[in-house]
Amino acid sequence: MWDDRTPMILITFDGLGDRPCAELDNQTPLEAASTPNLDELTRIGVSGIHQPFGPGRATSSERSHWAMFGQTQTFPGRALLEATGMGIEIPDGHPHFHLALRPAVIEGGQLHALGRVNGEDATDCNELFDALRVMPHELNPTLHPLRNGECILASEVVSSHEVSDSDPLFGHLHPVLRPLPLESALDQQSAAYSAELLTSWIASAVELLLAHPINKTRLANGKPQLIAPVTKWASKKTALKSFEQSTGLSGAAVTSSALYRGLAEVLGMTQTHIPSDLVNVQEDFESRILAGIELSKTHSFVHIHTKATDEAGHTKQPTLKRDVIESLDRACHNLTKLAETTTIVITGDHATPTTGGIMHSAHPTSLILAGPHVHADDVFVCGERSHKSGELGKVTASDILPLMSHYSHRASFKGHATGSSETIALPDNPIALNFSETKNENQVTQISRTGMK
Repeated sequence: MWDDRTPMILITFDGLGDRPCAELDNQTPLEAASTPNLDELTRIGVSGIHQPFGPGRATSSERSHWAMFGQTQTFPGRALLEATGMGIEIPDGHPHFHLALRPAVIEGGQLHALGRVNGEDATDCNELFDALRVMPHELNPTLHPLRNGECILASEVVSSHEVSDSDPLFGHLHPVLRPLPLESALDQQSAAYSAELLTSWIASAVELLLAHPINKTRLANGKPQLIAPVTKWASKKTALKSFEQSTGLSGAAVTSSALYRGLAEVLGMTQTHIPSDLVNVQEDFESRILAGIELSKTHSFVHIHTKATDEAGHTKQPTLKRDVIESLDRACHNLTKLAETTTIVITGDHATPTTGGIMHSAHPTSLILAGPHVHADDVFVCGERSHKSGELGKVTASDILPLMSHYSHRASFKGHATGSSETIALPDNPIALNFSETKNENQVTQISRTGMK
């Protein structure tokens, strides 16, 4: 027997999935793109369709990645990941929320958000957040700066994070929402109290913002008033197993934003952080691949992420997303050679359609798996429709790490307990019986005799 296990690299093209559109001759941006490197990986590998949580179920990036990372433990909430990624310390057990300040109007007694703030709003947002920090209210929140127009809201008075979002997310469809206790909350009384506190604070905040001189000036100058403080991504920091404890694999990540830094941090993964460069897409992705290859020399699982495809999708410009995919493909020029020694998966975490009013959708996302232990299927061209006939068929997010473990000769055996808990893969560092700490010879003899009686 010999050790022929390979390192594994999971590459996520954020928001890669899409739908066919007339502008691209009824093709998706991936199908319309010239992708010789992804085509070659398709030719030498096996392929399929990734639908993270099954047909018809749209998802967020963080939930998809949590599942792709093999995590079955309770998701801690995106606000925690964002806070952790920005170096914001949140005490254990304290509920906290993402808070955003949105331009909005009041119509029919309801608050309607009008998109998001931009760079020109930064100074106004900072001053308005300062006003909210000193606003008298029982909630008495701490507002930790996150990004322009965004904070982490933490409060020692709020006792439950099991509260719904007030951010409608789809502002063109829904007004600002009332926070409600989740039906699944373990402590309904605590959740109801926390939801009422948040509701009261938001109402007081809107009253303050409407009367603030900054918003009066904005109104006079024809600018939308910043009067919608909305919450989402409720979180609570609790003890989590590390990536290695939960999967058996030593994990690392090339991160691109606070979210992915936080994800790697809470799972105890080694990380190399490269801030996203959405202008020089090819150069940016080349640097990520090189960093990931370096990490794979010392870790059995490495994640590489690019936000470029998702950002292009949100512009609702199919040709731009096609062009971005072509830039990313050019950066993949060394992956065919790498697949001789490394198990590689390339896929998306969800679909970000470039047509229609949907933000994320459940459209299928291509998945390619290549490596030295892979016997190629009959698919030769990269694209959603061609990959539907691939050997892997339909794959969910939770299937990805087991598949990678299998093709890298790391799959664990059901029924074989290599430690105190079951892991997806053969553990990199199982706890060995240490004979260097045995008793002296007389003690060992005595123990042996006692055991024989």
